[in-house]
Amino acid sequence: MNAVLLRARSILNLFKSAIAGTEKDFTSGSVNRATFLLSVPSMLELAMESLFVMVDLLFVSSLGERAITIVGIVNSVVIVFHSVAMGLGIAATAIISRRVGEKKPRIAGLAAMQAIYLGIVISALFSILSIAFNKGILQLAGASPELVQEGDLFSRIMFGCILLVVMRVLLNGIFRGAGNAAMAMRTLLLSNAVNAVLCAVFIFGVGPIPAFGLLGAAIATTIANLVGVGYQCWYFAKVERVITIGRQQLMLVPAIIKRLCKLAASGTMQYLIPSSSRFLMIIIVAKLGESVLAGYIVANRIVMFTVLPAWGIANAAGILTGQNLGAGQPERAEQSVWKTGAFNMCFLGSIALFLLVSGESLVRLFTQEQQVAQHAVLYLRFMSIAYFFFGYTMVISRALNAAGSVNAVTLMYILMFYVTQLPLAWFLGIHSGWGAQGIFISILASEVILAAACLIVFRSGKWKKVKI
Repeated sequence: MNAVLLRARSILNLFKSAIAGTEKDFTSGSVNRATFLLSVPSMLELAMESLFVMVDLLFVSSLGERAITIVGIVNSVVIVFHSVAMGLGIAATAIISRRVGEKKPRIAGLAAMQAIYLGIVISALFSILSIAFNKGILQLAGASPELVQEGDLFSRIMFGCILLVVMRVLLNGIFRGAGNAAMAMRTLLLSNAVNAVLCAVFIFGVGPIPAFGLLGAAIATTIANLVGVGYQCWYFAKVERVITIGRQQLMLVPAIIKRLCKLAASGTMQYLIPSSSRFLMIIIVAKLGESVLAGYIVANRIVMFTVLPAWGIANAAGILTGQNLGAGQPERAEQSVWKTGAFNMCFLGSIALFLLVSGESLVRLFTQEQQVAQHAVLYLRFMSIAYFFFGYTMVISRALNAAGSVNAVTLMYILMFYVTQLPLAWFLGIHSGWGAQGIFISILASEVILAAACLIVFRSGKWKKVKI
């Protein structure tokens, strides 16, 4: 009994250390301990991100099928621009984690500032362009003239929020590279709390504040992201110690910017492939009618909610890979990937079983439309099978990115989305007349192919020799 209590106390203390983020160097000691310390805050961070998504869906779904469709279309566009942030985040995490592993905090700080400069310039440009052409973008996505008119102001506010979204994601990538996954978690916790409260206030109205409806969701999201980025900037300037920021780190360094751009270009392309594929998939699904599209959007949000915490586990593998390669320990890096992958597969397997049993009840929380619910449940059943392949796919792709093998992951994504998923979805779902089931089969098939490709590339071991 005493042994059990001591074990429980040890786990509790380890959990507290993970939440506090007191450890930053993961190049020595137990791999299991390092994985746990990084996985817990990363999982909670992405759980907060997924909760952010679900809160929006829960409130917006009360406004009807048209509101769900508008939000789904706009978010599919925002995700395309979000890819730039993820690309920069990949580059920043890879370089900073490598420098931290090499015990070079000043160079890590220099790289962080160059990434921030790039993020501000690029995201500001995207915000301006998307606001200027928002109606054309909605029309391209297949929205009817009525939906374009109804979603005009909502889309402009959300597109204006791109700058904040990019900076939030990029700064979290910098913190993860420094081994401070707990800070990224706290940022999402704060943003999520603000978003949940303000969504209720601005969508439905409270006291003197009128009910803004769909527009209220955009206002709440913008304020929540602003609060999150403000907190990150304060912490980065006043508290962060692993990365050194002084006057020398504020200068522009073309050589580092060039290196960041090279990695970020591959990383951005890597994320543009799935995000643009989702946008194109919406165009394909829209051909089957609004009820199929709304069902696909509802189910996709549920999938994002359940999968995002697993990406947190994968992020831990990336940090461990980068820091251990920087410390000259490639075998320890590989060991951490296999252990993290096994843990991730078990986690997602339990989620898959839950969705198979409770998927219909979960969908009913967001829509009472019978046809919409049927299509959403069907999609969740196919994706539940894919969850068993996600575990290692996520971990290996993050590890390869952190090692600098970004191009390899990009090529695998091209194979998955543009060679397999989209052509097969059009052929089965539209050309062959299989409808929604044909599209969902194509998505499952592409996930299986990606999992096989990831295992083959990682086992080759070439990622261990990449210099960044």
